[in-house]
Amino acid sequence: MTSQQLLTALKMHLPDAEQEDTLLLTLLDDAAALICALTWRTAVPDALQNAQVRLAVVLYNRLGMEGEREHAEGDVRRTADDLPEGLKREIFSYRRAVT
Repeated sequence: MTSQQLLTALKMHLPDAEQEDTLLLTLLDDAAALICALTWRTAVPDALQNAQVRLAVVLYNRLGMEGEREHAEGDVRRTADDLPEGLKREIFSYRRAVT
């Protein structure tokens, strides 16, 4: 997918699709960098581009929680995993062997 197609897919997953494109493209780049680091690759495999969009959604939802694993305000408590387990398994299945 092109970066514009990835951006369009990301906007479809977000409740407020009016976000600034620069922020969303940065989140897509961050998601790509994380996927590359976890798979020991230099580019996101085509098969993981949907995972890249879903990871960008996770990063978007965590904006404002940087550095926090848990946040509470009154009776409302939010907890964040490092990476959702299903997404982690999908990404790790594309790891390259390193010798």
